Amino acid sequence: MTSIIEMPDRLLEKFIRFSDFKAVLSLRQVCRDFRNFIDDLEDSKLPDSEFEQIEIISENKEKNIVLQFMDPKFIFYRMEYSASENCRKFQEKKTILENSNIVDVAIRDLELILKFQKYNFEVLTLSLDDCQLQNKLSNMLSASGQIIKTRQLSIKVFHHSQVLSMLGCTDPQTLEVLELHSVDNNLGIDIDEIVKTEHWKKAIEVVCDMHLLNLRAEDVCHFSSISLKTDSFTARDLDTLKKTFLNFSKLEYWYFDLKSFNETNELSNLWGLPFISGLSRTWYFRIKDSEKKILLIQILSHRHPMLQEYCATYFYIIEVEDVPEGAFVHDYKKKDE
Repeated sequence: MTSIIEMPDRLLEKFIRFSDFKAVLSLRQVCRDFRNFIDDLEDSKLPDSEFEQIEIISENKEKNIVLQFMDPKFIFYRMEYSASENCRKFQEKKTILENSNIVDVAIRDLELILKFQKYNFEVLTLSLDDCQLQNKLSNMLSASGQIIKTRQLSIKVFHHSQVLSMLGCTDPQTLEVLELHSVDNNLGIDIDEIVKTEHWKKAIEVVCDMHLLNLRAEDVCHFSSISLKTDSFTARDLDTLKKTFLNFSKLEYWYFDLKSFNETNELSNLWGLPFISGLSRTWYFRIKDSEKKILLIQILSHRHPMLQEYCATYFYIIEVEDVPEGAFVHDYKKKDE
């Protein structure tokens, strides 16, 4: 009886193509010849790993790297690399790496998994507290001609300079949701170069808990959903945002956490007096070509001696019957176009 290792290349290729992804990974461990044969195959001849989510995490303090994947059945696969133990752990299996560097091993494993991935990821999470891993990830993708395709990208940065490099690892053409997070919620980041990227321009939703510096109203008008922090907007900026929301039916919800807003009087000159309730000031506007939909714009200012001042600004659609009694609804005007 012929063993699998004695199969002709053509039959072995067919066997691998119709095998389970995890079985092929196990097959790579049989011997060096098998590993080289599989690694040299064209991507089209490999089975699909079928992962929907991927997380790439490095913890510099703990000297760990984690690759975590989720398949369509919500089953998670976790690969952990420990510098202190000099090992790789996959599920229940622990492998001593001997003289190998954990960053190099993790990058090789990731390159192989990406080679098996046939379809776009639903979610990619990058949290890299290790410049060596980030640099080698970028170099690996560049050398292999690969780029990670994902619908949603979530980035956690330890320094503002990481953002552009992490964006460069992904394909902007498939991106819909962009999330920018920081280990330091008080971190400020200059947005000038980020808004020029295709990732920012192509995404339709953005979430950011870092303070974005030099952000203009025009930089966010294409997003259907927004939740972000920035220093402030002028009354004219908010008027630009209002006109955008009134004219595009696909816009859903905008939230801006402003450090301050000092142009309430100027806004009242533009929009009229607000409906005041507690700490909030709210304006209501009729939507273009709609009798039932109303745009609500609310500014909630908060001051507390023990907490940092902030100004929460909301834009979203409500039904006309949800407008409170006594509030004035502004008609849609030609100048709002």
